[in-house]
Amino acid sequence: MVHQLKVLLTSEVTGQLSNVTVWDPESAIGILTYKGGTTVHHGLSLLAGQYILGASPAKPLLHVWALQKRDHMQMKMVCPGRVTALDCTPDGAYCIAAISEKVHIWQTCTGHLLTVLSRHYQDVHCLRCTEDGSFFVTGGDDNLVIAWSLPKVLAESMGPGLQVKPHHVWSNHSLPITDIHIGIGGCLARVVSSSLDQTCRMWDVNTGDPLCTFVFDTAIHSVTMDPSEFRLYAGGSNGTIFTVNLFQSPSSFERHIVTDQSDNSAVQYKGHEKQVTCLCVSLDGNKLYSGSNDSSVKIWDIFSGQCLKTLPHKGAVTNAFIISTPPGVINSDLKSTLPIQTFQRHLYSRGQESSGEQSNDTGTLNVFLTEEDDETVEQDSRYNVLYELAREAGSQNKESKKTKDEEIQDLKAEINKLKAANSELYQYAVTHILQKESTIT
Repeated sequence: MVHQLKVLLTSEVTGQLSNVTVWDPESAIGILTYKGGTTVHHGLSLLAGQYILGASPAKPLLHVWALQKRDHMQMKMVCPGRVTALDCTPDGAYCIAAISEKVHIWQTCTGHLLTVLSRHYQDVHCLRCTEDGSFFVTGGDDNLVIAWSLPKVLAESMGPGLQVKPHHVWSNHSLPITDIHIGIGGCLARVVSSSLDQTCRMWDVNTGDPLCTFVFDTAIHSVTMDPSEFRLYAGGSNGTIFTVNLFQSPSSFERHIVTDQSDNSAVQYKGHEKQVTCLCVSLDGNKLYSGSNDSSVKIWDIFSGQCLKTLPHKGAVTNAFIISTPPGVINSDLKSTLPIQTFQRHLYSRGQESSGEQSNDTGTLNVFLTEEDDETVEQDSRYNVLYELAREAGSQNKESKKTKDEEIQDLKAEINKLKAANSELYQYAVTHILQKESTIT
C-alpha cells in the first residue's frame, strides 16, 4: 500500500459493508474497513491516532477499534445511556461523550468516569474539542451552545457538592444546533455553530464575544472553515454548500447569504440531492469533502467549484473527516502505546479502591485508602490513630473510635494540663526557692 499523507474516514447509517471506512482521498479507493454496527451522527472520533471510537445510534454502546487491526471488532464498551455525540482530546487522555442532555468525561487510561455535567435542557447532538484540549463546546436541541474549560471542569468536579459552571453560554440561536466547528488557536480559537434557524454564528471562545452572524435562506446542517480561516463553508438542507469569504470588505456583523447569489463572496457548490450532513477541508486548504443523506461523499476543488470525485455509500453519510495518516493505518504490526480501559458507568471517587467498588449513595462521602495512601499515613506518627480507624472501618466488628476532632481536643487538653503544671512549678519556684534565698542573704 502506498503511504498517503492524509486519509478520509467516513461512516453511514446502514453498516452493510462496514461501520467505518478509510479512504485514499486522491484515488477515491477504500483502504481499510472496520466492521460491526453503525455510528451515530457526530459520534465518530479518533483517540490519540491509535483507536477509532464510534457511538451506536440504537444501543448504549461504544465500538472501539485499534487502527492496526483489520476487519475486526476490538471492544464494546457499555455506557450509562445512548451516546448522542462524542469527541476525544487530541492527546487521548480524555473521552467526552454526550448522553441525552448530560456530558460525561472519562479518563481513557483508567476508564474512570470523572464527572457528569448537567447544563443543557434537551439532548446534546454536537460536541467538539479545541486542538490543544483546553476547551470543548457542546450544542443541543435546547438551542444552546456552551463552552467548557476542561481543566476547570476537572478541578471543580473534585470538590463535593460543587456545581461546575460553564465558561460561556450562548443562547442566540432560536432552533436546535446542528453542527459545531472550532478553529485553530486553542483557547484563543473561534467557534462557529450552525442551526436549523438558517444561521451560522461565530464567537470568540476566550472572551465569549459574538463576532459575526451569517443568515441563509435554508436550514444549515453542517459547517466548517479552512485551516487558515479565510472561508466558511455551510451545508444546507437543500443540498447546496455555501462558501463565505470571511475577509470580505466592507465587513458587517450580520451578513445575508442567498442561494441565487453569484458574487465571489459566496461561491456555491451544487451536486448533492439531499441535505449535507458533514463537511471538512483538506489540510492544505485546496479540497472540500462533503457527506450527504443522498448516500455519497463528494470531493470538491475549492477554487474552481468542480466536483472531482464521488465516493458511493450504501446509506446516508453520518460522519466524514480528513486526518493525517495515523501510523496504525500504514503498519499493521504496530502495537498501541496508549492504554485504554473499559469505561465505568458510575462516578469515580478520588482514592477509590482498585477493586472497582462503587458507592451507590451519592449523598455520602466514602473514604478509601490505597496502598500509596497507606505508606504516606504510616510515615507520619501523628496520624497513626486515624490510620488504624480507616483500616478497621470495613470490618464487621466495628467499635466506637475517636474521631480526628476528638483527638485534637484530647491533645489540646493535654497541652492545657502541661501549661497548668508549668504554672505551678513557676509559682512554687517563686514562692519557696527565691524567697528562701533572699531571706538567707
